[in-house]
Formats: sequence, C-alpha cells, structure tokens
Amino acid sequence: MSKLDGIAFGLAGVVAWLAVTAFYGAFGGGLLEQAFWFYVLNAAIAATGVMLIFHLVARLRRVPRGKRLLPALVFATPGIFGGSLAMINLLAVFPQLEQVSQGRYGAFLLVGYAALVALAMERPGGRVR
Repeated sequence: MSKLDGIAFGLAGVVAWLAVTAFYGAFGGGLLEQAFWFYVLNAAIAATGVMLIFHLVARLRRVPRGKRLLPALVFATPGIFGGSLAMINLLAVFPQLEQVSQGRYGAFLLVGYAALVALAMERPGGRVR
C-alpha cells in the first residue's frame, strides 16, 4: 500500500465516520432508538454504506481483494478514534440524545467496522466451472 493509498483510505474513513455519526445524531434519539428491529435495520444500512465507500476507494486505488486488510485498518482508524471521542462526549455533541445512547452509538459503529473487516478479509474465490 502506497502513501497515496493510505491518504485516500484515511480521508475516506473520515468521511464515512462523519456521515454515520451525523446520521446517528440526526435520527438516533427520535427514530433509531424507538424500536430494536428498526435500530438493527439502520445499523445494517449504515454498515453497508461504510463498506460501499471502502469498496469504491479500493476499486479506484486498484487494491486487490487479497490485500485489503491493511487498507481497511487505515480506513477504520479515524472512525475508531473519532467514534471513541464522540462516544465519550456524545451528550455534549448531541444534547438531544439520552445517556443510554452512548452504548448504542458505540454498537452502531462496531457493526459497521466489524462488517468492514469481514469484507476486507474476504479472499478471492476460484473460478467456478
């Protein structure tokens, strides 16, 4: 992975984390946290969005499937650190949310990054005959 790849994945990771955090801040307290299944559905949608952004950057940077674990870690790093800071200060950042939202926001991010690592660990399959 080149330095340019690292910068591209890092910036894309910042954008993805900001998008997911803004989504949670806008809809977390009023909409997402009202019903468990709606929360799960939206966590899956957010994880899909994170994976889509990663996949697009990986395709644009021409990173082969078998070598995407390090780029995934670079992509996830800003979100892990930013998410940790946001989770600690969630009530200051989003005063409309309740105290219990800290753990829910953390789980929301965890689902996205766990799915991302699973995608990055995917190995290219053989040809089907």
